[in-house]
Amino acid sequence: MKKNIISIIQIILSILFVFFTFSKIELNSLSKILKNSNLFLFTLSPITYLISQLFSSERLRKLLMINGFKLSFIENGKLYLIGMFYNFYMPAGIGGDLYKTYLLKKMYSWEVKDTIKIVIQDRLIGLGVLLILLLFLENGLVTDLNYMIKIIISISSYFVGFYLVKFIFKDNKGFFKTFILSFVVQFFQFLSIILIIYSLGITTNISQILFFYVISSILSIFSFGGIGIREFVFFSAASILTVSEELSLSIGLLFTISAAISSLPGLYLIIKKNQRVT
Repeated sequence: MKKNIISIIQIILSILFVFFTFSKIELNSLSKILKNSNLFLFTLSPITYLISQLFSSERLRKLLMINGFKLSFIENGKLYLIGMFYNFYMPAGIGGDLYKTYLLKKMYSWEVKDTIKIVIQDRLIGLGVLLILLLFLENGLVTDLNYMIKIIISISSYFVGFYLVKFIFKDNKGFFKTFILSFVVQFFQFLSIILIIYSLGITTNISQILFFYVISSILSIFSFGGIGIREFVFFSAASILTVSEELSLSIGLLFTISAAISSLPGLYLIIKKNQRVT
């Protein structure tokens, strides 16, 4: 029941943000921007995003193995792709993770509460890395801190996170590996959004665009697959990025399309799995 309420709220928020954002722009201008985008560069975006998710999959597998749960790279990759599909196309951002834990219990008889604890730990460490990246990408948008202070804050944040995970989960094995892999994941996600930026002909304010991308990634959990909130964040950032609202919105919209395409292999695996059952 609680999960259904969360799903309904996410869907409503997505609809509201989509309606509000698209009611404020010129649809003809948006259409022209999308038609004039570089299709080749955009085609590379889902590929690099999918690579980021493979590293994310490996990050979770390392954490599982460190905690005594043995899982092959191939099997884990398949489960992660299925989870990606559920995360994007099914309401509730945690839905894919819950489905993965269900499959792990079914396939390996692993305790759900133990695997969910590891999945949440993985997500929280990833969130910590996003917050550190925000600190370096904001470039005066929020603070006037110099890079040395930012480095000190980042190092301090690492140790705070290290001991916080130990306090919450009674164990922080694998924290360092998960932390480093989170940066690798974000590198390929940044590459994915940069390909979209260049496909639209944008060559300036890259770090600021990445800053708003990270914000939209963090806030995406509140909507259905990040739809609506991501577009609203970029629409709202247009004046700061010194581009038209339609062009700024196009960044978020194309990334949503890219993520949707990257999540489709999971559907193939779900169909294949169901065919074996029947």
